[in-house]
Amino acid sequence: MNNLQLGLPQAPSRRTLGFFALFSIAIGVVVSQTSTVSLLQGLALGGPVFYYAFAAALLLSLCNACTFAELSLSLPQAGSISTYAEVTVGQFPAILAVFAGYVVPAIFGFSSEMMLFDSVIGQLFPGIMPSMGWALLLLGTLVLLHLAGTDVFATVQQALTFIIIAFFLIVGLYVTVGFHPEALPPATASVGFIGAFPVAPVIVLCFWTLIGCEFVTPMVEEARRPQRDVPRAMVIGLLVISVADLIFAHGVSRVLPREQLLTAVTPHLDVVSAVFGHTGRILFALIAVTASACLANAVLAAVPRMLHGMALNGQVFPVFKGVSRRSRVPVPALLFVAACPVVGLVWSGGDPGKILPLTIAAAICWMLVYFLAHVVLLVLRRRRPDLPRPFRTPFYPLPQIAAMAGLLFVIFNSSPAPELTGPIVMYSGSVLGVFGIVAAVWVKCFMRQPLFRAAPAIACEGRASVTTT
Repeated sequence: MNNLQLGLPQAPSRRTLGFFALFSIAIGVVVSQTSTVSLLQGLALGGPVFYYAFAAALLLSLCNACTFAELSLSLPQAGSISTYAEVTVGQFPAILAVFAGYVVPAIFGFSSEMMLFDSVIGQLFPGIMPSMGWALLLLGTLVLLHLAGTDVFATVQQALTFIIIAFFLIVGLYVTVGFHPEALPPATASVGFIGAFPVAPVIVLCFWTLIGCEFVTPMVEEARRPQRDVPRAMVIGLLVISVADLIFAHGVSRVLPREQLLTAVTPHLDVVSAVFGHTGRILFALIAVTASACLANAVLAAVPRMLHGMALNGQVFPVFKGVSRRSRVPVPALLFVAACPVVGLVWSGGDPGKILPLTIAAAICWMLVYFLAHVVLLVLRRRRPDLPRPFRTPFYPLPQIAAMAGLLFVIFNSSPAPELTGPIVMYSGSVLGVFGIVAAVWVKCFMRQPLFRAAPAIACEGRASVTTT
């Protein structure tokens, strides 16, 4: 029997999150500085290919969202992908999936975000803080907010999401509709972006700007109307941020040359400077705080709950079962996740020049988890047709099959340059290897179970629970 059935402490159960809170969580990882930089680098590398690549990335993301929506409502527990994989393909893939798809990006992607944040604020207010001081200050502040509970987190996230989407739309529309006097005409601007470049690496960069909408699924037990709001939050979130991204990218293409976008460490800061001048640079400090706080907020909300759910099932260290008495926040898991970007900063030496390979390595690991999620849904549909499914993927199984083929194509063609292939393989391969060994040892030696034996899923009162022996 697992801890859920024994009645031991589990994830917070108060249903306090409405649609807009879930919508904010679904795009909380998307509206970040690393996503903005990836968008602009994709625009610069792809030229006219960029828009086709973005459309392909959006289709992949919508397929992923449908799969996660169906899984989360069929097996509505805080563990997310670990729960889904456990009842279909076994404990080893379940454990590895969470670490590969969420802990590894917390090390690479989160640390890249912190480097960008520190670089932007350091340029605007030089000499005030030591290297990475601003980043650590932001991280510490958000950890304290999360310790205060989910209600505080949701309020903060909704405000941050509104601000960053408004920023994208204001900058893009300001240039597009002709208010910026130095903006190039569309025909002239497009000439500077014409060039041949493989589409797959551009899809990776575009995909990173849409990745993470499934961060809403660990919050399913805290949603007021999960059956309605969880799928809508992911799909509407992807569509809204896609419109904002494309308007912003179109505006950028008319004010900055391709070469500057390719070489700048903080191209989004250059965009604001070109459009609004020095005053805009100062105001951009608020946007930098907002964007980085959005990503950090979503990661610190969702990933600790994944680890907490895994601990209740014996899949990770028992210390992650702990929750605070008052706010029911999984404190040990929260502190572990908060330490991940610090590890990434130490590993990379805080070098902003390593942001691109780190981002692609994180995206590859995340794509592998999406691939596994599609496999899990196919298996679960076949093995447990009796499970309650408040949401069913339209045109099943075509979205899953198409997404799996697309993900594999993008993964194997993800390096934008030969010199980046080695670092990307090293970053992603090394951590996947380490976590794979740890997961295998944990399952065999501590859980004493076969690596790939599925645990039974038991439907109970419209909800699904997992039994492990």
